[in-house]
Amino acid sequence: MAKPKHVAFIVDGNRRWAKKRLMPALLGHRQGVKNLKNTLLWLIEEKIEYASFYCFSTENWSRSVDEVEGLIDLIEEYFKKGEKFFLENDIYVEIFGDLSRFPERVTKILNDTMNSTKNCKTLKVGFCLNYGGREDIIHSVNMAIEDGKTKITQEDITNNLYTKDFPDPDLVVRTSGEVRLSNFMLWQISYSELYFSDKMWPDFDKNELILALENFSKRKRRYGGN
Repeated sequence: MAKPKHVAFIVDGNRRWAKKRLMPALLGHRQGVKNLKNTLLWLIEEKIEYASFYCFSTENWSRSVDEVEGLIDLIEEYFKKGEKFFLENDIYVEIFGDLSRFPERVTKILNDTMNSTKNCKTLKVGFCLNYGGREDIIHSVNMAIEDGKTKITQEDITNNLYTKDFPDPDLVVRTSGEVRLSNFMLWQISYSELYFSDKMWPDFDKNELILALENFSKRKRRYGGN
């Protein structure tokens, strides 16, 4: 079975999962964070080389103060506790997005995690935090201008994206039944295959991952050709 080299996930449905169970939204997010660890292990079992997760978008700052602060605390907790897990499973971690808006204590943990896992190779994972596809392109163009470019090429943009060290996703999986991209990697997924799962992210399991991979294996990727 042909498998994707890079699988990208739009992890959606945490709040609806919680609401359905009459729980606070933050408990849904916590369950979604818990499922990240499971998914990473399944990806390793399936010998996927790269993965990325859309965890906190540039638009998420518009949510309530309590929810945003809760999400930031979850990010801090996940990476503080996760470093041992990443190292034990040989998982390389990179963060995609503008980290300047996060508290210094959080950016320190994120940078420490990236540094400690820089030699890991089994699975390379990008976590999108304060990330937006449009902002990524604007950031890339501005970086090229700062380098003295006066005429921007596609190569210039690709080489200055937050995701520049990762190949473009072969497969994008979105959970929760929503059928849209929500400003995710707009440049990078021009020719990605898309898979929409009805499961909320906390309920996304190995069987659903296998279904997505099997679906991908049946696609004919022509990249605009015949």
